[in-house]
Amino acid sequence: MAPGLRIHAQVNPASPQAAEFDAARWGRLLAEMAGPGVVATHATDPAAFDAALAEAEVLFLCGPAALHDLPRRAPRLRWISYSSAGVEWLLKAGLPPGVTLTNASGTHVPKAAEYSLAAVLMLNNFIPALVTAQRAHRWAPRSGGTVAGKRVLILGMGALGGAAADALAAQGMVVLGNSQSGRPHPSVMEMTRGEGFRAQLPRAEFLLIALPLTPATHGLIGRAELDLLPPQAGVVNIGRGEILDADALAAKLRDGSLGGAVLDTLPREPLPADSPLWDTPNLIITPHCGLYDPTAYAERCLRAFFANLSRFRGGEALHQVVCLDRGY
Repeated sequence: MAPGLRIHAQVNPASPQAAEFDAARWGRLLAEMAGPGVVATHATDPAAFDAALAEAEVLFLCGPAALHDLPRRAPRLRWISYSSAGVEWLLKAGLPPGVTLTNASGTHVPKAAEYSLAAVLMLNNFIPALVTAQRAHRWAPRSGGTVAGKRVLILGMGALGGAAADALAAQGMVVLGNSQSGRPHPSVMEMTRGEGFRAQLPRAEFLLIALPLTPATHGLIGRAELDLLPPQAGVVNIGRGEILDADALAAKLRDGSLGGAVLDTLPREPLPADSPLWDTPNLIITPHCGLYDPTAYAERCLRAFFANLSRFRGGEALHQVVCLDRGY
């Protein structure tokens, strides 16, 4: 192991996670897990970023940072670790060849399982419709049976989709899955790959989107795909807002040809105050917070980073590596 490995954590103070990735937690886990021979810094001031980049071999980022002209500004840089799963802005930054990118894939797993289960249970019990009636001061009782035996189609069988599959299968649901690889999953009864999900849509009483945003998934679920779902089906999105045509979804919720939806991600965030989505019937919006656990996320994320740092120093393969061609 080479002595004096330089690592730097840059935390954007505007990030909703900034308070959890503070210098105290960074320093505590650094002392506990990094071992000797590491020179580490932590900053929230953008003015300190350039000086840190000049020496850093490893960069940990929480929130966006200015990454232009990295070959000149960061000549020693070999690895960037990001504190979220979505890395779209990092891919657009044009990382230099030879720089490995890792993310926080899997860190959301416990909350993803709970949120997905909660969302499907809300849809099965007509909660979006009952909330819509409540806002209109209408007494409109509706009841549903249990979810056992009902079919849910999960698009994206990575860490989040897999966690959702486990939680829903445990309730007796029939889980259909789709991924690029089509690899089997123990909680999935029927797995397809790629475009195969379209043949599954007409049998899906619930559609759960857990995909990353890539050129291939952008706009993947539009009006044509939503029209393939059975009438009164429910839709959940825990992936990225740009994957789902929210206007097409809203139109179907308004005309009653879909039963309800729960969206944790939207095409524009924050959602503008004048967006018609706010008043769409049978729709519940959680403002991209459903999968975040403020009591544990930063701790799990940083522990995964420092475990990766040990692998990095030992010349081992890193975990949570983003394939730049795939975008996840």
